Amino acid sequence: MTSFADEQTYERLKQCGDIEDALNECERIRKLVKKSKKKQSELSAAQTTPKISLTDTRAGMRIARFYDWGLSNPRAAEALAAMRSDSVLEVGQEVVRKEAEAASRNQRRPESCSRERHAVWGCRAMAVGCAKELVQLKKCFIEKHNDTNPQYSAYENINDLSNTEACQLDMQKLGQCVAQNWKELDERLKK
Repeated sequence: MTSFADEQTYERLKQCGDIEDALNECERIRKLVKKSKKKQSELSAAQTTPKISLTDTRAGMRIARFYDWGLSNPRAAEALAAMRSDSVLEVGQEVVRKEAEAASRNQRRPESCSRERHAVWGCRAMAVGCAKELVQLKKCFIEKHNDTNPQYSAYENINDLSNTEACQLDMQKLGQCVAQNWKELDERLKK
């Protein structure tokens, strides 16, 4: 019999799957863009519009708030504007629509999927109890990069603890914590 806490942890990990879907979609679009540049061909908006993005997921928005990425969900902004008053000025709705279009354009051609990758690992860390390591990593990002979205990733290089990039060691520690706690969770759930 599994404990209630383990069941909750498992459910939180499942929510991280939405962020993984956004990461996979980001990487798919990046490959399309890269391939089209090599062939010097044009891509349609439909080809480069993600089916799911970080801002579409609850877990993704939670991690975005943690990292202070300033992301917003355009559909949520529209819904809030509509709820505030039925007499919302057309100008206000037009601003929300333009912001949504701008966000959509920015998501269509990602230059990097680092934000999604950091969000996946942040979500996993929060789910399995590695918050201390995640907070340390965010602190390192701010101190070493003045940004919480560095363009590299070292979470899975857990056997290579050479500190070649700033914060690489902290990423590896987070990756080790997630791997260990996830393994322990799997073992408990199998019993």
